[in-house]
Parts: sequence; structure tokens; C-alpha cells
Amino acid sequence: MKAITFLLLAFWLCTAACTKEATKYKDLLNDAEIIYPGPVSSLNARSGYLRAMLQWQPSPDPSITAYIIYWNNNTDSMKLPAKGTTKDTIRTLITGMDEYVQNFVLYTTDSKGNKSVGQSLSGVRIYGPLYISSLVNRQLNSSKPPVALPGNACKLFFSATDTALNINTRLTFYNASNQLQTVNLSARSDSIVLNAVNAGTRVAVLSSYIPELKALDTFNVAYSDTITVQ
Repeated sequence: MKAITFLLLAFWLCTAACTKEATKYKDLLNDAEIIYPGPVSSLNARSGYLRAMLQWQPSPDPSITAYIIYWNNNTDSMKLPAKGTTKDTIRTLITGMDEYVQNFVLYTTDSKGNKSVGQSLSGVRIYGPLYISSLVNRQLNSSKPPVALPGNACKLFFSATDTALNINTRLTFYNASNQLQTVNLSARSDSIVLNAVNAGTRVAVLSSYIPELKALDTFNVAYSDTITVQ
């Protein structure tokens, strides 16, 4: 019997302590309930030239009225009205950014100013002049010299490149009729034929790249290389 009485007393003390702590916590909140609007899903970013596009699927929470995005160590922000349905993809473009690795935080909010738990996107690289300065044009394959073909044609051989990030290489030249010609060498091809081209013709070579597979922008090398048809 004493044991039962002791257990009941311990249970009462524990309950009283918990109630007291809950009351103290409620007092700190001025009897207000903390409300967290629902989070979005599939939050991701696509990078470009001094800009980034954030996109996500809306939360099914009907109380959400806006989205707030912070970046640049929370010194910059933007607010978007919540529109559409959960089947829509929401996209927003952030421009005028510095070439840097950015961290974004997104919150949903309701009409009463309640904010959701922040959802972070870390390590989003923003590309700019420094990235462009690292790019080089595709080079001729030194082990395969150009081959002269009938009809004043010439076949050029290029070194292999990253087929995922190299988009295209544009070759521009004047043909035998002094007409400006442009041909394109894809990343998956290592050779190209220039038709009606005279020996001594100078060919401008300019390659294009994407920094990542879902990049917003295509980047050209800052300069053209010149090769001379022999």
C-alpha cells in the first residue's frame, strides 16, 4: 500500500511540474499558439550569369499567402504572393547577384504573419566573369592534321571535349566566293568539313559551355581562336 501511495505521489508531482513548465512556456508566448504554415516541396535552384532561378511545388496548406526568400547572408530578400495550385511549379528569377556561392532560405507565411520553418538551399554557385575567364576553345587534334578534300574542302580534327558541358563550337570563315560562312561542331563530334575554302583562309573558333547540366545560361569563351587552313 505504501508503494502504491508513493507512486501516486510521484506521478502527481511529475504532472504538476510538467503543467507548471507548460504554463510558464504559455506565459512567455502570451497565451498565443505557435503556428507554422506548411512547407513547400521539391525546392531547387538553377544557376546562370549573375542570376539564379528558384522553383518549388506549393504546399497544400490553404492558409499560405506569400513566400519569402532570403540570400546573401540574409541581407537580401524578396516576397512573392502565393498563387496557383499544388500542381503548379512556382518559379522566381533573382538577378543582379555577385559571382559567389549563395545560400537561400525560403519561408511560407500566412495572413497573420506566421512563418514556416525555413527551408534551405546551400551551395548554389552563381557564375560570372571569373567562370568565363576559365573557359577555353576546343583545340585542333595535333595527332590528326587537317585533310584536303576534293572541291576546295578541308576536314579538321579536334580534340575530345566534355560532352556534358561543352554545347557547341562555332567556326566562322570566308569561303572561296568571299561569303561569310558559319558551321557548328557539336560536342560529340571530333571532326568537321569546311567546304569551298581556300588555303590560307583564317577560321575563327568559338566554343560555348554550360557550367552545370540544368544551367539557365550558355556561356561563350571570352575570345575566338584563329586557325589557318593549309
